[in-house]
Amino acid sequence: MCCQAIEVNTIETRQLKIFVTVYKSGSFTRAAELISTSQPAVSEQIKTLEKRLGCRLFDRLGRTIKPTRKAEILYPKAQAILEDIKNVEDELLQEDQNVSGELTVGASTIPGAYILPRIATDFKALHPEISFEIRIADSGEVIDAVLNHDLLIGIVGTKITSNNLNFYSFVEDELVLAVSAKINVKSTISLQQLVKLPFLLRENGSGTRKSMEEFGFKNGLEITQLNTVAVLGSNAAMKEAIKEDLGVSILSRISIRDELGCGKLQEIQIEGMSLKRSFYVVTLKKRSLPNPYTVFLETLLKTREFKR
Repeated sequence: MCCQAIEVNTIETRQLKIFVTVYKSGSFTRAAELISTSQPAVSEQIKTLEKRLGCRLFDRLGRTIKPTRKAEILYPKAQAILEDIKNVEDELLQEDQNVSGELTVGASTIPGAYILPRIATDFKALHPEISFEIRIADSGEVIDAVLNHDLLIGIVGTKITSNNLNFYSFVEDELVLAVSAKINVKSTISLQQLVKLPFLLRENGSGTRKSMEEFGFKNGLEITQLNTVAVLGSNAAMKEAIKEDLGVSILSRISIRDELGCGKLQEIQIEGMSLKRSFYVVTLKKRSLPNPYTVFLETLLKTREFKR
């Protein structure tokens, strides 16, 4: 009977390995010893393979066996198949261990401008073949990009309720009332005094604005009560406007650390308000991360505070 066409999905890899071992050793018993199984198990696997192929592979001559012409045809092909499988396994293993290529990370303004650059520098020192693209947008846009599969990892200043997303606590920050160093103001003010000051707001979608709204709600203060003189679309614009005394605003302590240190801005306490918050790493629950992203995520989750 002639061998039928071989369909990959009808032959188990184990059967091919056993066939190759029997062919090379010339014995079912010796093959069983080499692959640490029983002789009857080897014999049964060969019979199953012969049945699937529709041809005899070995002639049983008493206590010896001889490969048939069909076995001689199959042997180099089986070896090639097993070698291909081994190469694929090695390649996948190497991919699991590989940390190279470009990492694209989305981030809201504060982590993107003030936290990620240092982490990226340290990460690249450990993994020189990595390069980074950091896409800065507001928190809402970064979250949407993760949901839409445009980003694998995002870092944001707020989190939403979602069955599709993971939010991991990242670096802690504190929002502070920042005012120009040019003006003379008390070191502590009340909420009633705050609403009388010219106020600068970030745009809708900003994590800083959302956090400020949440803190205000908890303390009985609504955004509409503020004396808003301008809405600005970036943290850099906010800082420059405050320096020039256009107004005051509540900003991330991390983002104004340098300005506070050199005296270009001053911090004012608001009575009864503690404005601490966390940044979050966001990923999609059902999305598998390539190894470089997995390693970077592990690095991010080990970062619990930001130090200059």
